[in-house]
Amino acid sequence: MKVTVLITSYNDRRIINTLESLIKQTRKPDEIFVADGGTKWDIKSLCEQYNARFELIPGNVVQTRNKAIKMINSDIVAFIDTDEVASADWLKLLTEPIENGSADFTGGPAKHLQPRSRAEDYVNKLEDYIYNVMVPRNIMYLPMGNSAWKREIFDRLGGFDENIWGGSEDYDINMRAIEAGYRGIYISEAYVIHDHSDINSYEKLLKKRYSYLRATAKTYIKNGKLIQRSREGFAAKIDHPFYIVETMLKPIALLDAIIRK
Repeated sequence: MKVTVLITSYNDRRIINTLESLIKQTRKPDEIFVADGGTKWDIKSLCEQYNARFELIPGNVVQTRNKAIKMINSDIVAFIDTDEVASADWLKLLTEPIENGSADFTGGPAKHLQPRSRAEDYVNKLEDYIYNVMVPRNIMYLPMGNSAWKREIFDRLGGFDENIWGGSEDYDINMRAIEAGYRGIYISEAYVIHDHSDINSYEKLLKKRYSYLRATAKTYIKNGKLIQRSREGFAAKIDHPFYIVETMLKPIALLDAIIRK
């Protein structure tokens, strides 16, 4: 089966490390596709150095992904972000279950760099909770940034919902895929190194988390999962002062999502 690795990019020079990790994979991608939202520096020349396909597709990450997927002819689409570096066997581990018919989509965890700020430390700890607790219990919570999918799923489901973005478009497509009968599995060995160094202040962290919480609430409301989610009982309890702030943000974000519905 042919595999395309899709990267959506915008002004992030960390993509150099991402591309470097992709050309060192034990299972080489048939295509590396960089879908760019309008980077201000010469990212096209960088892509040429790595023999990566480059397409300028303005829009937010969801819009760009949807347009890019329609331009891909491969059987499998793997997703990685510009702030991630793939381990050597990453693509091999993600694609094998799809190729042998035991899964329709797969995903793996993220490891982290040493945090350089308290804000970055919180994001690292929260992501660890997602991958160590939430995803193993329910594949619905799998982040898109480290995953591989049968391309046909996006055709059948109509792609990502462009009314939901900010991180929770992942949950929305996961829920719809599961409801449609597709099988997803978590592969703990298929890890990426996730660099959260851009979240270097509490102001940035607050904006990022509020946007995410609002979008996630909107996703649960849309898919009729809000009550189910509230009953699942594994809300993160992060050993970090910002956890208290996030706890207070959740009802505000939920009300905001209901108003904006």
